[in-house]
Amino acid sequence: MGLLEEHKAERRERIRAAARRLVAERGYDGLTMRDLARAARVSVPTLYNLFGSKDAILTAEMESSVGRVAAELPSGGESFFARGMAAFEAGMRVVTESPEFYRQLMRLFLTSPEARPMRRRTEEGYIAVMASNLTAAKAAGQLADFADPTEVATHMFGLYIAAFLAWGADDLDLDGFRHAALSGICHLLLGVARGPFAAEVEARLRGLERPQRPPSTDHDRKETSDATTSSRPDGTPARAKRAPSRE
Repeated sequence: MGLLEEHKAERRERIRAAARRLVAERGYDGLTMRDLARAARVSVPTLYNLFGSKDAILTAEMESSVGRVAAELPSGGESFFARGMAAFEAGMRVVTESPEFYRQLMRLFLTSPEARPMRRRTEEGYIAVMASNLTAAKAAGQLADFADPTEVATHMFGLYIAAFLAWGADDLDLDGFRHAALSGICHLLLGVARGPFAAEVEARLRGLERPQRPPSTDHDRKETSDATTSSRPDGTPARAKRAPSRE
């Protein structure tokens, strides 16, 4: 890579880092090209020259995260489960390094039709990483002959996203997110893995410990209390109805 290309790559990384920070702080709608240029120490025209648009910057960031996960997947080795776990842990590190950025991105994906192409490319990238490992496992006789690697990878990604959404909604903390995603994926794999692959999946599943739930807060207790009462027409709370006496 020449000096010019190195300089361009450094600026692109600086811009992506600034975008992560600003999106985490302000959300997608609060990210402006002018503020991003200031935070990244570049001009606004440079942003457009290097990326083209705000969406393109976030797309590049998501593609970079997929690349990081793919890079963690070992190219060799006999253990397909260990290879898959390396990619899984890399994906969890990506989220834990910038949790607020990914919370905001999740909300963007759920609410913005314009974000669908970005979301679709991200999904396809992660599914391709998992499918490549499963394809190798099938070639080695360690995935059921009826199982389609891409279909299995798509379902695995769906389980990961379900846990991701629960975390984004504050129903799970990061430990709970990790446990829910890994448990779901392992249960799925038990149905299609064969030989050593299946044995490692089962051993990992048996060793999973459910994380401790944090103590309930005053807000949680209030919601529980509210759920057990009804309201009269005038808005005042009413006691729950008692079951009829059997006497």
